[in-house]
Amino acid sequence: MLRKIAICLVIALFILGTTSLATGKEAVKGLGVKGVKDVIDKISPPFMEKNPGIAVETIEEKGDVAIKVIGKSEFGFTFGMITRPLKDEEKKAYPDIKAFLFAKDGVTVVVNPKNPVKGLTTAQVRDIYAGKITDWSAVGGTKGKITVLIREEGAGQRAALEKVVMGTEKVAVEKAKVLDKMGAMKEEVAKESSAIGYILIGAVDEKVKALELDGKAPTLENLKTGIYPVEIPFYLITRDVPKGATKTFIDFVMSPEGQSLAEKQKVAPAAPKPAPPKPKK
Repeated sequence: MLRKIAICLVIALFILGTTSLATGKEAVKGLGVKGVKDVIDKISPPFMEKNPGIAVETIEEKGDVAIKVIGKSEFGFTFGMITRPLKDEEKKAYPDIKAFLFAKDGVTVVVNPKNPVKGLTTAQVRDIYAGKITDWSAVGGTKGKITVLIREEGAGQRAALEKVVMGTEKVAVEKAKVLDKMGAMKEEVAKESSAIGYILIGAVDEKVKALELDGKAPTLENLKTGIYPVEIPFYLITRDVPKGATKTFIDFVMSPEGQSLAEKQKVAPAAPKPAPPKPKK
């Protein structure tokens, strides 16, 4: 399995490398999860306009793989994109990894647009994923079996939802369908009227319906103000302290301009903007 991953990454690196090599630009190469990649891909063009000698190139990959590749400095990738803190065993295995929190999104429970349910409580979501509630009629929906979708173990979205919602309860994995990408989760919910799943707030569109959680709407504004509870961090990671072009790029992402560009992609800045000073009486 790891050999297949390595082969795929080498091929991807070759394809990506042709652009920077052909133009003589210094390449900054990243890999990681789709949600972070989508934001970085929007921040990169303005950065490259200001820094014409640098080419930023990214590919999508699971967060676990990105951590291993960056931790081992493999395949020429200079930064990773992940949606969770490193686990204790990863910190031990790759002590030189540095993480930079540059934004945050939220995880929202989603259903098919035909589903009449508009919101759920934390307890209801917990009981659905624990296998205690199995019919939509128990939570105000049309009678019918609930098709439970979950992400693979280690996925940032799964970790965020379980941390806030599940508490000491365990997800009934044996009763759920496991999907290894957010896009696959979204497509499954879009085509299956009985399904329940979860995706990033920033990825919600007309294909799925995002549910309120305890009466709190999954919106960017509620995420920024801390009203919406299920947050997910967006990290850039490097092997050791970033240098050269990679440092230049990360500095840009963390700058006010980079943070503003991230916010335009429906994610919240890494830290809330300070409130304006109150006028003196």
